[in-house]
Amino acid sequence: MRDDLWTLVRFVHVLGAAAWVGGMIALGAVAVPASRAAGDRAAGRRVLRTAGRRFGAVGVAAWVALIASGWALLDHRGVGAGDLADSDYGRRVLAKIVLLALMMGVTVLHALWQGPRVHRAEAAGDEAEARRWRRLGALLDGTLLLLALATLWLAVSLVP
Repeated sequence: MRDDLWTLVRFVHVLGAAAWVGGMIALGAVAVPASRAAGDRAAGRRVLRTAGRRFGAVGVAAWVALIASGWALLDHRGVGAGDLADSDYGRRVLAKIVLLALMMGVTVLHALWQGPRVHRAEAAGDEAEARRWRRLGALLDGTLLLLALATLWLAVSLVP
């Protein structure tokens, strides 16, 4: 029975990662191009904004699942926060935590700083300013994708 519990915890951890990274890829590879191809620029942006907000809720749930299950898995292995620098495994976990913190920071910048500025510039009719903020958004999106892929690489390297 105990193995089933840890299988469930690992499942929750992988599900959280799949939801987070899969959602980012789906938004970038499917939702953004589809919104641009729709023909109505304003409607496409509204759909993207709505999808981004919905993904935000899924993303928060995924992060909670990742953090809770990740700490539980570390505890199950007998690895405490103070032990992370003492082994190759711990250093990889620590690197993963740093990458996750960076992703969280970039996500907050994107959602609470860059995104609203695009919206304000568009509402004011300043297309040049909106374009600059959208370019920054694309840079933030690319950064998030690279950080997520690096985090996944580290995660896979932790499995024996």
